[in-house]
Amino acid sequence: MNKHNLYRYMVYLDNPQFVPIDADLILKKSRELTNSLDIIIRDCRIASDFIELDLSIEKKEIIDKILNLLKKISSIKEIIEVKERHLSKEEAITRAIVFFNDEKYWWSHEALEMVWKEASGREKQLLNGLILICAALVHFQKNENNICFSILERSMVKFLNVKDSTYYGINIDKIKILIRQILENKKILKFKI
Repeated sequence: MNKHNLYRYMVYLDNPQFVPIDADLILKKSRELTNSLDIIIRDCRIASDFIELDLSIEKKEIIDKILNLLKKISSIKEIIEVKERHLSKEEAITRAIVFFNDEKYWWSHEALEMVWKEASGREKQLLNGLILICAALVHFQKNENNICFSILERSMVKFLNVKDSTYYGINIDKIKILIRQILENKKILKFKI
């Protein structure tokens, strides 16, 4: 498979009962089901209401075959092609908030990164803190809790010199309190921003 000409998708399956500890099992099962096709399934993340599979294919026309096979795990909820999007700052932040609150942390990370690339100074540092929280929660969804805690600790460092209590409606003070709680209790909480 030519890794330069691939189409990348996030495939969402309904989540009737799975939790992050099941991520490896579902990743293995999805790879077994689709092993006869030209496909790379790089990741599986488990959210409250969905299973997110991150996959790449060389030919778009096989996507229906893939979806049919993946239905053996759970019903298909949604499929989104990963491609570069150009959004205004406000639009990117709004999407990042919606994605975060829907537990689509990978997408929230991507949207915030668009803004981060153009930012500077304290705003860039604040955005980096938020991006790290998204990255940490992606690892939580893969049952990589130690990595999650480590990244959350790094996110708190980014907020040290941030004086803003809110950023585009995001309550930064509340987030810092929640992250401190998570780190102190070593228990990951899902929250909304």
